[in-house]
Amino acid sequence: IGGAPGSGKTTVSRLLYERFQSVLIDFGTLREFHLDDLWTKQSEREEQMAFENLTFILKNYIRNGYRRVLVNDLKDFRIQQIPEIFAGDDYLIATLVVYDDRVLRSRVLDPERDSGFRDAERALAWNRAVIERPSVRNEYKLDNTVNRPEETARKIMDLINSRII
Repeated sequence: IGGAPGSGKTTVSRLLYERFQSVLIDFGTLREFHLDDLWTKQSEREEQMAFENLTFILKNYIRNGYRRVLVNDLKDFRIQQIPEIFAGDDYLIATLVVYDDRVLRSRVLDPERDSGFRDAERALAWNRAVIERPSVRNEYKLDNTVNRPEETARKIMDLINSRII
């Protein structure tokens, strides 16, 4: 599950996790082994190490027969690497986008939000870049502006089930 901060990745991922009773890996949590949760010690080297760990974990799940492993909280450049890294595997990328800047800004700045990410301008730029770039192989961009998490999760479930993953 991809998308900018505030796009609904965490909420939708949790719903899918509950419905599929599958593995859910929040890359933000995995990244915290190397980085602090306020994003102040972020380095390219440590982020790369965390991504390599994630790749190893995912390939291990695949090797052991898991059919549905959910991952969220990847940066967009990582989403764009998935087709190359998992070229021989069956996967689906659901990228959530928000078409109203005011809505996304409000979500990012919401004090009740569970993420520590509060940089609305960076989230807006990220979201615009995701909307504007071409989709990668097996990626579906889903409008989550209205933020009906159950409906978005259902759309993703339908995509997964139609692919028989």
